[in-house]
Amino acid sequence: MRGAWAVIAVVLMAAPARAEESPAAREVMSHLSRGARSARVGDWVTYRFDGGAGGLRVYYWRMAVVGEEKDKQGRDAVWVEMEAGTHPAMKSPLMQMRMLVAREGEQIRYDAISRLFVGGPTDRPQEYSEEALGHVLKKMDQQEKDDKVVDPEDAKFTVPAGMKPVLRTSKEMRVMTLAGTVTVVPVEVVVKKTVIKRMWISREIPLMQMAKMEIPGIAHSMEVAEYGIDAKPRMVLPPPSAPKVRLEYADRVFPDLPAMDAPKDPADSEKAP
Repeated sequence: MRGAWAVIAVVLMAAPARAEESPAAREVMSHLSRGARSARVGDWVTYRFDGGAGGLRVYYWRMAVVGEEKDKQGRDAVWVEMEAGTHPAMKSPLMQMRMLVAREGEQIRYDAISRLFVGGPTDRPQEYSEEALGHVLKKMDQQEKDDKVVDPEDAKFTVPAGMKPVLRTSKEMRVMTLAGTVTVVPVEVVVKKTVIKRMWISREIPLMQMAKMEIPGIAHSMEVAEYGIDAKPRMVLPPPSAPKVRLEYADRVFPDLPAMDAPKDPADSEKAP
C-alpha cells in the first residue's frame, strides 16, 4: 500500500500531526485498503479543471500508463503519457508528454525519469537529450523543495498567526462525478469556520485516487471526467535519428508544461515562443 500512503501524503499535507496518526488519514487509508490497487499498464484518467472566471478557463488533463520495460539502469519502469487540452477527448491537444518512469514495488517514482518526449500544439514530439533531461529534473526537484515550504495554492490564503488548518473527514459516501457515481471519502481543510479546500478520495479512480477537489476561495475545481483500464499509446514518437531537445533551449520548451501534481492552464502555452 505504498501508493496509498503517497496519496495520503498529498491529501493530508496540511495536517499538524503525522499522517499515520491523523484520524482523517486513518479514514482515507481504510477506504483505499478496500480496493485501491497499484498502477498497471492500461490505467488512465482524465480530469476537468475549472480555473474560475465563469467557466472561461476550463481545460482537461489526461494521464495514462501505456507500457513497461527496463530503464537504462535495469530498473522496472513504465511509460506514462500526459496530455492537456480544451477537449475531453484530447482532440488537438495543447501539450503531450511521454516519459519512462522507474517504479519501486507499487509506487511510480516520478523523481526517477530516464527518458522524456515532449510535443506541443504545433510541434512534433521530441526526445530530451540526457543533459537536457538532467537539467529539467534538477529544476523540478528544486521546485518540489520550494513547494514544501510554501504551497502555491495555499499561499493565496493568509492564515492568522497561531492558527492551524484542521482536517475534517466523514464516512464513505457515494457522489456523482462527470465519470459517474463513485464511492469516496470526503476530506476538508478548515481554518476556524472557513473551508479552504475540499477533496473527495476514491479507491475506484485509477492512478491518483482523486474524484474531486475544490478550492472555494478562488473558485478553482478539479473533477474526474473519464477513467478506464484500456489505455494505448497515443503519442507518435519521432524516429531515433530525429534531433533531440538540447540543454541550451530546454528551458524554453519545458516551463509551460503542466506540473506533475497540479497542471497549469494550457492557455498559457500559447505564450511560449
